[in-house]
Amino acid sequence: MQIVMVEFAVGAERLDACVAAVSEITNALVATQAAFHGATIHREEATGTVWNVMRWDSHRAFIEFRDSNAERIGAALGEFQPHGHMLDVAAMVEPQPGRL
Repeated sequence: MQIVMVEFAVGAERLDACVAAVSEITNALVATQAAFHGATIHREEATGTVWNVMRWDSHRAFIEFRDSNAERIGAALGEFQPHGHMLDVAAMVEPQPGRL
């Protein structure tokens, strides 16, 4: 599994609009893809930044999806000037039941 992280530096006054747009396109378009495994959308008031952290089968699957939907994604998110990062999962830490 690979991680795609898209960062939006929008300023504190545009956080809500950006979160709404990212949530909408992620639910309506991204979530329907077979190679997509989920996402979390994060916001940071202090820096006015939103991140969409998505889990995909591969970076190639994401790139193919992005390229084939560029017009729709651009219309939904272009005004927020996204900056993408592709990350490989290096390690995972799972909760250990019974430990405090």
